[in-house]
Amino acid sequence: MTTDSPNSHPELIPFNLPNIPFKVIDPTSLPDTYRKAFEEFLTGSSAPHPIYAYQHDYERFILLIEKGRIEIKAC
Repeated sequence: MTTDSPNSHPELIPFNLPNIPFKVIDPTSLPDTYRKAFEEFLTGSSAPHPIYAYQHDYERFILLIEKGRIEIKAC
C-alpha cells in the first residue's frame, strides 16, 4: 500500500514473509517513475521474493533520492 504525504516520497507498509528474516515491501503500488527507478536501483542485488523487496533497500533508495544521487524522472 502506498501513502503520500505532501512534499514526501511514497511510503510502503513493511510486512513479514515466512522464513524471511527482514521486513519486506511491495513495490508494485509505487507510481511508475518510482517503480522504474527502484527496479533499476535493485539490479544485481539479492531479493527475498520475485515481487517483494527488502524494506531496508527501499529506505536506502529514498535516502539516495534525498541526497540527490538518484533522480526521479517524469515518464
